[in-house]
Amino acid sequence: MSDAVLTVLRLGFLALVWVFFLRIASAVWTSATIKAPLRTEEHRPRKRRRNSSQSSVVILEPVEHAGLVYPVNEQLTIGRSASCDVTLDDTFVSSQHARVAKTDAGLVVSDLGSTNGTYVNREKVTSPIQVERGTRLQIGSTVMEVR
Repeated sequence: MSDAVLTVLRLGFLALVWVFFLRIASAVWTSATIKAPLRTEEHRPRKRRRNSSQSSVVILEPVEHAGLVYPVNEQLTIGRSASCDVTLDDTFVSSQHARVAKTDAGLVVSDLGSTNGTYVNREKVTSPIQVERGTRLQIGSTVMEVR
């Protein structure tokens, strides 16, 4: 092989390595961005009364996300997908894992056919279940509370 062919092959290989690196960096960047939920300390002054009809889900664990508040307007989808209202970066969470929906009777938690299950107060959800304030949800390693 001539030196020119080897140089072209080396440059081509180097270009492929850079494309691969940039794709990995792009994937890491997009998975690291989380939708900006409300933090209780920043957006809810202590003197202001909360609307009793407004329900929300608050993350308790893991510690690095503790305190994140997600209001439940009509429904709240939870999963790994970026299209979910609550995006969890956990390998035990399905892309569309669970849904918290507001009904006339109150809030209802449904598992959306996840592989590892959704737990309400440490019991696996097998069908839609009505929940009240103070109920704990566990999806993967994330523990949340209904408020």
